Amino acid sequence: MKLGTDESGNLLNEVSNRLNDNTRRIRVLEERLRNVDRRVNKAEQSEILDKNQAVKEVRDVQDTLRLMQDRVANLEVDIQAAHRDIKKSVAHTELKEIQNYIDLINPILTKFVTKKEVDEMLRKKSP
Repeated sequence: MKLGTDESGNLLNEVSNRLNDNTRRIRVLEERLRNVDRRVNKAEQSEILDKNQAVKEVRDVQDTLRLMQDRVANLEVDIQAAHRDIKKSVAHTELKEIQNYIDLINPILTKFVTKKEVDEMLRKKSP
């Protein structure tokens, strides 16, 4: 009988050792699973933060683009107004021509001949 008790004790020890080994393995696997779960959560949070940052940057770029479009539109209006003003203004050559006409008829700068001077010129010419 002693032999049977030793066998059952060995069997019981073997079962106990296997149970302890399996329990340890389960704990190791559970810890690994928790670590993987933490890494996945961190990756998801990082992805969410990156996505939010990208969305913010896209909005900023869109806002900047809208401002630039407004500025370009304003510049186009200003350029058209300046173009109209330039068309309305007198050209340099036309201005020079007007100045020549004014100089021609300006009594201050033009030398007029008096009646007395004309009479003298006629006397000098007549023989």
